[in-house]
Amino acid sequence: MGDEVEEPEPEEPEEPEEPEANSKLADAREKEELRGKEAFQRGDYEEAVKAWTASLRSVKYLLEKNLYAHNAEHQKEVEKMDVRFNLNLAMAHIRMREFGKAIEFADNALKRDPKNTVALYRKSLALMEVLNFPEAMVCLQQFLEISPDSKSAQEMLQRARYHEKKGELRAKKIAKRIFGSQASSSGTSGASFGASGLLQRLRQICCRRRKED
Repeated sequence: MGDEVEEPEPEEPEEPEEPEANSKLADAREKEELRGKEAFQRGDYEEAVKAWTASLRSVKYLLEKNLYAHNAEHQKEVEKMDVRFNLNLAMAHIRMREFGKAIEFADNALKRDPKNTVALYRKSLALMEVLNFPEAMVCLQQFLEISPDSKSAQEMLQRARYHEKKGELRAKKIAKRIFGSQASSSGTSGASFGASGLLQRLRQICCRRRKED
């Protein structure tokens, strides 16, 4: 889970031309985006989050006010910016080891663009860190349906399958000790039920601890 994996960076769409009334808002957004990029590059992820959050807020304002509803091309570009800032924030929170927030921002990007491979990949990275291997496998399979030749996604999927299987076996051993008498009287159903519940409980504890760290 500590492996560094290279991933494709999203293409940055051109900024749409904006009405004069919104030019100051556009200038502020561009400055915040640049500030976030510079902060991220020097490893100041908290500052990057602040800057990109401000940029995302201005984009959401444009979308909520439907300022480009009359121009489909410009509207599409603003929606792309919304995806981009959510992706940036997902990556920043991964670097800060705030995986729950990273998943949230990746999900925001996927709501706008369900087949966005960068969002799927970053969500998978965060899910692996919180030991949610089943959902990570789902995301990676979706990724590979779009980009089947991605070696990094293939390798991560193999790791997810390995750790999920390993976790199940470990949970079954623990459950057998705890629910041994129940398993003896009813075949393996008691141990299987106990293992499933135990594995789920361990995941919940792990997720909570990582969020608190």
